Amino acid sequence: MKCPECGAAELGRDTRDHTYSYKGQTTTIAAVTADYCPACNESLTMLEESDRVIAAMRALAKQINSSLVDPV
Repeated sequence: MKCPECGAAELGRDTRDHTYSYKGQTTTIAAVTADYCPACNESLTMLEESDRVIAAMRALAKQINSSLVDPV
């Protein structure tokens, strides 16, 4: 399958760590299995893997947002 983002290359299945940043904080989401584009690094994940990645992103956002709330 050609990359839907750039169209320049065929996607290849791989497992990689992803770095995610939110409001200046960064976390690593380990071992994300997806189809990756060697030209632009776009990735397409299956539903279960997408759910795991989104959960990790939300956890970081929740942690950061809760630390920014001013106590009343």
